[in-house]
Amino acid sequence: MTVAAEPMIGRDLRDRDNRPAGKIRAIYRYPTELDMPWGVAAVVSGRLRRSMHLVDLKDADIDPNGIRVRYERSTITSAPHFMPLVGDTLSEGHANKVRDHYA
Repeated sequence: MTVAAEPMIGRDLRDRDNRPAGKIRAIYRYPTELDMPWGVAAVVSGRLRRSMHLVDLKDADIDPNGIRVRYERSTITSAPHFMPLVGDTLSEGHANKVRDHYA
């Protein structure tokens, strides 16, 4: 599944149990050489202490109400923290951290 960024920005991201896990602020692609066309969502969560995590979108379900991923909420919120990235493609280092976390 190739992910189109524009319609996903601002939507809710939900965990595998359909619980809210944050709002999508950006979509990034994996580097081309990794052959992972589905991409990654930058998700902001938390009310008082906001943090942004990158969430792998492999096998995500996209519907009018939001995007549901196959991961538990605790897996999403324990992903490495990231500041907004430049461009629309992950660096090799960021891509490896995301892959390792969601493997």
